[in-house]
Formats: sequence, C-alpha cells, structure tokens
Amino acid sequence: PPPPPAPAPARYKTIEEVLKPESYDEDKVQQWVDTIIDRCMKGLADLQKPYKYVVTCQVMQRTGAGIHTAHSCFWNREDDNLCQVIWPNDKKRDTNNSRMYCIITAVGFSL
Repeated sequence: PPPPPAPAPARYKTIEEVLKPESYDEDKVQQWVDTIIDRCMKGLADLQKPYKYVVTCQVMQRTGAGIHTAHSCFWNREDDNLCQVIWPNDKKRDTNNSRMYCIITAVGFSL
C-alpha cells in the first residue's frame, strides 16, 4: 500500500503543541481546530506529493461519554490513503490533557 498522506508522529506533535498546555475551554475550541488543521495542511503541502488532501479535526471534552468513529472510502487502493491520529493515546495521558480528546483524519487522493 502507499504511504499515509501524513506521517502520524508529525500530526500527533501538531496536536501536542496546540492542546497539551490547555484545559478544555469551549470558547477556544474553534481556534484550536483551525490551528491544528492549518498546520496539518501546511505539513501535507510541504511534502510536495501529487495528492489532494482532506483534513478533519474533532476536539471533544472528556466527560465519560463514548465516541465512535468510522471511515468508508471508494477510492484507488493503489494510490490513495488515510491517516488517523487520536490524542492523547493511552500511553501519553496526563492530568491536563485527559480532559479532552482530539481526532485528526487526513485523507490523500492521488492526482
């Protein structure tokens, strides 16, 4: 299969830079989402690969409610790909960032 459209460690770092120092604040969520998506799209553009990209970002307050997500794509399996990053992962939770979740999905469609 082709490489993912966005290396997961780079996307995880993007989330860490934006959200790790923060506590959940509904008034800041849109700004965080915009910043995360802008940085992800810049990182993808910097790869200079022949892809069109779609990036989504969800930030959710952690209240004990569950979240389930799924993807389905009709695409070229040889050239198109998807990368999903969930933050924080189980190994990196701390008392501050355990108050919210962030899920980034980046999809790359070959030209």
